[in-house]
Amino acid sequence: PHCHIPTSIQDDPVGRPSMLQRLSRGGVGKSSKKNEPPTHLKPVGRLDMMTEGLMIFTNDGKYARQLELPTSQLWRTYRVRVHGRLSMGKLRAMRNGLTVRVNDNPGGMDRNPSGEVVQTGKMMKYKGIKVSIERKNTYQGSGRSGGTNTWLQITCAEGKNRQLRRILGALGLDVTRLVRISYGDYDLNTIPPGRAIEVNYKDLEGMKKKGPLFVKSHKEKKKEVDKEKTGAGVQWINHS
Repeated sequence: PHCHIPTSIQDDPVGRPSMLQRLSRGGVGKSSKKNEPPTHLKPVGRLDMMTEGLMIFTNDGKYARQLELPTSQLWRTYRVRVHGRLSMGKLRAMRNGLTVRVNDNPGGMDRNPSGEVVQTGKMMKYKGIKVSIERKNTYQGSGRSGGTNTWLQITCAEGKNRQLRRILGALGLDVTRLVRISYGDYDLNTIPPGRAIEVNYKDLEGMKKKGPLFVKSHKEKKKEVDKEKTGAGVQWINHS
């Protein structure tokens, strides 16, 4: 679904329906027994207003929490269309991880006690993400250089708020479309926009799309073991 608030908020400032309201109106969770209250649904994670794609709802609050926990390391995969120059260096930065200044205030600026304009916001560290290029389209715009739109497929395991928009924005890439296509072993596949379907429960322990995104090589593992051994051999000597 696109441009519907994916939360349980009842009173939106401009009257937009929440996804839970839309599901309820469509009969989702309605009991077949007379006078029995509808099933309470819990959303798994959230999508902001400008993001579309897969959303998961469950009647098990504990299960929803397990799917959301960072320790579960469930993979979230997105198709992302970005505008701007995409270089090998930017792809490498995404895969290695980077630290981004996060500031939700308009302009990201403030003034210190002396009145000088300063950049504000906290520094947020993001782990490496999997990224691959699906398609690149170059077009001739009104300017001399035109522009480039690139479709990427990105997988992350952190699920931090506005993570991809912040990472890509810090690299000078403007996100023009963001579609979530999978969450753990739950896949969007060919479900049309606006359609809600009931799917089988997937046990968290049995999911395949989870865990570390990058498998360390034998050389990297050996280096870590050697480092631990070196640290273990250090002893403090008291000269007193």
